[in-house]
Amino acid sequence: MKKIALIFIIFIQIIPLCAQNNLFVTAKSGLNVRENSSLDAKKIGKFNYAEKVAVLHKTDLFFEVTDDGKKIKGQWYKVSGKADNNKELTGYVFSGFLSQPKQKDTFNFLHYNDNFDYPVIGASKGKSFYGFINTEEGRSYLKGDSIEIEWETGVVYIAGDGDRKQLADFIVTTKKIKNGKIADFREAYKKEIKYTYTNNYTQDYLDKLYLEVENYIVNSKNELIKKIIEDKEQLAYSIEEKTVNGKNLTVIGIYKSFEGRTITIQWLSYYPKFPKLYEIDL
Repeated sequence: MKKIALIFIIFIQIIPLCAQNNLFVTAKSGLNVRENSSLDAKKIGKFNYAEKVAVLHKTDLFFEVTDDGKKIKGQWYKVSGKADNNKELTGYVFSGFLSQPKQKDTFNFLHYNDNFDYPVIGASKGKSFYGFINTEEGRSYLKGDSIEIEWETGVVYIAGDGDRKQLADFIVTTKKIKNGKIADFREAYKKEIKYTYTNNYTQDYLDKLYLEVENYIVNSKNELIKKIIEDKEQLAYSIEEKTVNGKNLTVIGIYKSFEGRTITIQWLSYYPKFPKLYEIDL
């Protein structure tokens, strides 16, 4: 009987160690650490923003605080980590200012972006936009695809700013839930859109522009473009630098070839900084 009791006690003691998880401090001004799970308890230290802490115990004491006019709900967590004095510290903190564990949701895929210090996947949900640090090598998603993203919070270091720490959402896994309009278009049309140009554009520039033009074509309400797609005729576009109303613009001309003649269907101006295409008249 004593032997069974001893095994039971050891098992209970191991559970909190196995169950602990690492979270990050989200409060920009840092997070106060208290001796006990009470606002009246003595402050024994502070964790800096983006500091990683190990959750040792979650109490059943829930409450909310108001921060900058916003109500934040949480509970007391017992945690351990490195305090702002670089010493290890164990105490109680308000969980509302800690990051969430792994999360999962469905988003509308927008683009891959390599213009930052870290590769990013841009996504949207409703009217909100999100950026996730992309940890996957594959790049098979197209704009408009519905994808499921599982992510967790981590730390990035901002180059040129004293390697300042910043919290970011890192992708754990992704999977496609449903094709978007562009994916459906490619499967049905089965042709690449051809293009011509005269300037010395980089291939990266041309590839990004191709995706923008393709997105415009797929979502166009132009009846001629719709008819060309329906009949699976060859779509193409030209890329030129023109001066329009005193402004230097990158101009896109969507056209089709018919009996040796080129018929321009729609003129567009391209702004790579955004990036964005606008319909224009020439």
